[in-house]
Amino acid sequence: MSGPILVTGATGFIGQHLVRRLLAQDARVRVLCRRPEALPGELRARVEVMAGDLRDGEAVRRSVAGVHTVLHLGACARAWSADPHEFRAVNLDAVAELLAAAEREGVQRLVHVSTVLTMRLEEKRGRSLTPYEATKLEGERLVEACPAAVIVHPTRVYGPGPLNDANGVTRVIAAYLTGRFRVRLADGDVQANYVHVHDVADGIVLAARRGRPGAHYVLGGENASLAGLLAAVAELSGVRRRVYPIHPRLAVAAAGAVEMWGRLGGQVPITRDWVRLFLEDQRVDTTLTDAELGHTPRGLAAGLSETLEWLRGDARRAA
Repeated sequence: MSGPILVTGATGFIGQHLVRRLLAQDARVRVLCRRPEALPGELRARVEVMAGDLRDGEAVRRSVAGVHTVLHLGACARAWSADPHEFRAVNLDAVAELLAAAEREGVQRLVHVSTVLTMRLEEKRGRSLTPYEATKLEGERLVEACPAAVIVHPTRVYGPGPLNDANGVTRVIAAYLTGRFRVRLADGDVQANYVHVHDVADGIVLAARRGRPGAHYVLGGENASLAGLLAAVAELSGVRRRVYPIHPRLAVAAAGAVEMWGRLGGQVPITRDWVRLFLEDQRVDTTLTDAELGHTPRGLAAGLSETLEWLRGDARRAA
């Protein structure tokens, strides 16, 4: 990555950590963001800011002009949107515009940040795909035709950062510690993969430097059930809370009510299809990524310890 680097999604949970990583390596960084004020001031002062929306083709073309590498993190990654076209506009149409601009400018490397949820979708025919999964998968298909592109698939990301939808795992941990996380889905202890945000940022940089064009790399850490994750949090923090499992049918019914509330203008943190998704085993094997990229993610205990320390410090700062 010898030339300028464009980062989309730089104001997001992973994006901010990635920009810090790049700046620490003295990279020349340009960011395309809809709300530049959402980028921390210490980062904003050290990068070239292009104000604009991914859905604005002209803004995309201006941002790509003259860059060597594109790291594309921008996405619509919510559970639900009041605008049914938003997922497609951001996760598919904007990707097509970005790829066209990259081809015109002769971009040497493009890393497309997707999601682990698009992998093994043939095993998920028993339910409808969420709009997020469906549009991210379609976007991937476009990227696969780009000879300069590498695709990475982060798993469930946690670590220091805003406690928003993108950092949902850490939000659950924080709620558990304060006694606000009292119910969970009775998921049969299916496993998922949990990865620290610093390791995801490192993996994106490694993919840009070492990834094979056309390759897919899982950026993961350690497999665990949600019950196992909470047990590890309890062991490391010394805080033990009773969490009650609820039957999937009840969870689906509750999510349906939440969707109805969303149509009336309310917030929708979960939908019926996302409940069904959380009932699936999502463990992964990161052997290929670790071998080809030299990716060495920390274990869950180490990552959780760092996250708990950050949460304690965050609580002290808020006091």
